[in-house]
Amino acid sequence: MFATRNWAVLIAALLLASVAAQPAPAEPEERPPAAQPAEAGPEEQPDAAGSDEEGTPALAAIGISAGFPSYQTIAPTLSLQSGHFGFQAKASWTPVGPYVGLQVRAYPPLPIPVPVFVGVGAGFYGRDISYHAALGAHVPLGLNARFDIEGGIASVPLLGGRGWAPHLAAGLSYAFPVETGAGEGIEGGVGALAPGCAEPTEPDESALEGALASTVREFIRSARATYGSVYRNLSYSYDVKSTTIDGDSATVVVEYSGSVTEIATGKRLSASGEASATFVWTGCAWSSTGVSY
Repeated sequence: MFATRNWAVLIAALLLASVAAQPAPAEPEERPPAAQPAEAGPEEQPDAAGSDEEGTPALAAIGISAGFPSYQTIAPTLSLQSGHFGFQAKASWTPVGPYVGLQVRAYPPLPIPVPVFVGVGAGFYGRDISYHAALGAHVPLGLNARFDIEGGIASVPLLGGRGWAPHLAAGLSYAFPVETGAGEGIEGGVGALAPGCAEPTEPDESALEGALASTVREFIRSARATYGSVYRNLSYSYDVKSTTIDGDSATVVVEYSGSVTEIATGKRLSASGEASATFVWTGCAWSSTGVSY
């Protein structure tokens, strides 16, 4: 899947990429899609031109990794990426006390569907210090989950001197976008209590439009944060094809299309298809439960 260019565009643009396919409700009540203003057409969200898009969110991640040399085995990690640059901090326990490491990263705009980085760093444990250089990648496993792997070479203390050793690390992390632009903040998640909702109410079909828009914004924000070092000039659109409500559950099917530009080659890549988003009524608002395509 990761080898296909079409998949890369889908994830890079996050045109309703899959995180959890939901089963169709039994004998649902199908309703026509809500009318949309003719002058508005499908919702558009083009990115600003330039090598660094203004307002592109940074990407924070927390996780755990294991590796060699052994001072970094089972190490909680914290990282932050903004555009083409980032860093990672990690900590673990060794026989001589705590290990604390810091790595500075550069993300080159390689035209592949997996963000790749070059990192250099150092770590401290006891009276010793190690240095390393590595090449790594983040392999997306879903909207927020990813598999992190890196390999390189390390300079480590050995019997009163220094020597070279392989530097290897692999782990899992949970990544989420963080707005960094002036005046921008993280929007409330879909499913929060609606303003003025004093008590639970029956499912409100008219509120699905706003819930869908919020879900799409969250996916696009994550995509731009994750793939901002590889693609730019994101443009996408979607049209609601059908809305199905079954009790407190709802499914919205959309047709989408979008395109991105590879930073390295300048090529414009595009993709289109059909996707569905599922929601559950919390009593006051619709909460997103999954997207499939």
